[in-house]
Amino acid sequence: MDRTLFDFNVSEWWPVKDKAVLERCRSIKREEMEFTNENGYTIKVVPHPSSAVACELFNRIYKSDVEDKKTVIVFPNSWRNIYTSVAEMCNKFNVSARNIHAFCMDEYADEHGNVAPISWYRSLGGHFMSEFYMKFREDLRPALKQMHYYTNENIGCYSDMIAEEGNGGADLILSATGWIGHTAFIDPLTKKFKADTLEEFLNIKAGFVDNHRLTTAQNSGGATALWHTASYSVSIGPWDVMHARDHLERHDLESLGGYSAWERMISRLQLYGPVCKEVPASIYQLTKGTIYVSEDTARPIEPSFLKDF
Repeated sequence: MDRTLFDFNVSEWWPVKDKAVLERCRSIKREEMEFTNENGYTIKVVPHPSSAVACELFNRIYKSDVEDKKTVIVFPNSWRNIYTSVAEMCNKFNVSARNIHAFCMDEYADEHGNVAPISWYRSLGGHFMSEFYMKFREDLRPALKQMHYYTNENIGCYSDMIAEEGNGGADLILSATGWIGHTAFIDPLTKKFKADTLEEFLNIKAGFVDNHRLTTAQNSGGATALWHTASYSVSIGPWDVMHARDHLERHDLESLGGYSAWERMISRLQLYGPVCKEVPASIYQLTKGTIYVSEDTARPIEPSFLKDF
C-alpha cells in the first residue's frame, strides 16, 4: 500500500482554513467536551438534545404563566416535534402561553427581496404558526398580535421590533447550527454579512440575505429539488444574537440520514474553534447560553483517510 501523503489546501468556501485549528477541533474527545466559559456559555452532552430543549422551552412558558411575566423568544423553523410536544404539555397541564411574544428568526425570500408569504407551503413562518401556535388550546394561546414573522413591510425594522418588544433584546433565542456554521440564515461569504472586522459583523441587524450555496443544499433536505429551494432569505443578524439575554441550542441534526462527519465537525468548530465571522454561530461563545449536544454528535470523527483498507 502506497502511503504517500496527498496534500492540498482547504477550499476557499470552507469556514476555517487553518489545518491546525481543524485538527484540534476534530480531535476533541467526548470527555473533554463539557464546560462553561466565562460568559456563561455552557456545553452539555445528553442522549436527546431535542427533549432537553423541549423541557427548557416548556419551563420558560410555565414561568411566564405563573410569574405573569412577558417573555420574548426568537424561534427557529421548523422544529415540529419540539413545538408540538411543548404545546401538548401546556394543554395537558393548563399552562397558558399568554405572555409569550414570538419572533420567527428567518424566512425564505426571492432574488428581489420579496418575503415568502406564510401561506406558501414551505414558508418557515407558516410552519411555525401551524406547529406551535395552532397546537395550543385556544384558551391557552398568546394573542395573535404577539406572533411575529417576516413580511415585505418589516424587513428593515425586524431587529428594532425585537428590541422594542424585549426591552433591548429577546429574553431567549432558540437555535441550531447549519452545515456552513450559520445560525438562522446568518451565512458567511454573503453580501449581507460581509464585514471587515468581527466588531463590525456583530453589529449587523436583520435583513435580506443572499444565502451560501451549502445552505441552499441543506434546505433542499434531499427531498426537494435544488432548483425549487429558495437561494435567498430574510434573517435576524448577529446584533440580535448579541443583544439576547439567553440562548438555547441543540446539536442533534440528522440532515443526511445520519450524523455525518461534516455535521459533527461544524458543531466542534462552533463550540471550540475561534470566534469568527467565518463561523457565524461561533459568536454564541460570547454570550450566556446552553448548548445540548447529542452523544452521536459527540462521538469521535475518525481520520478515515489514515485507516488501513
